[in-house]
Amino acid sequence: MKKLLGLGLGLCFSLSAQAHMLWLERATETQTQAFFGEYNEQLKDTQDSALKSFNRAKATQNNKQLAATVQHDHLAYATQGTGDVQLSHELLYGDALLTYHAKAGRQQLKAAAELDIVPVQANSNTFQVVYQGKPAANTEVTVFSPQYWQKTYSTDAQGQVTIATPWQGQYVVEVAKEADKTGKLEGQAYKKQYLVTSLSFVH
Repeated sequence: MKKLLGLGLGLCFSLSAQAHMLWLERATETQTQAFFGEYNEQLKDTQDSALKSFNRAKATQNNKQLAATVQHDHLAYATQGTGDVQLSHELLYGDALLTYHAKAGRQQLKAAAELDIVPVQANSNTFQVVYQGKPAANTEVTVFSPQYWQKTYSTDAQGQVTIATPWQGQYVVEVAKEADKTGKLEGQAYKKQYLVTSLSFVH
């Protein structure tokens, strides 16, 4: 297992399917919730640990920015209707940039993040993984079922993958990438980047 870094209180990140990730859940048509932790174990970080690092993150829906209402184990966003909701946030830890992107819904057909998961058609079970605007071929994709089991797929030469959804409920699709990238965030330099993207939808 390839360890990324620790974040606050000794929290560990990993590029494996067991890694901490950011994900969204549509609680109702008027609220979307953001969680950070290990989805398959339903371990959710709180304001006493790493979740507080995301408190300033803003979500978007229909090109409108949404500010978070901070709760103990999640961030709540006031949303309307069934339009996709997206949330991106970047953190620095040591000399590394951690880039998180989470989406709820599978209607938007264009990539909106450096590493993204995009349905080929609205509400499709076939997705394309896009990295820096190009299809990401032979990339590992992990799918979590409503029962929290997980299955690993690999994208084809066009960066596409078709997943099975045999049960009703929420599915979460996740992809991660490590990149040799240097730059600065808020005046602080970094030498490497780790990207983790998730897409959740109800089937």
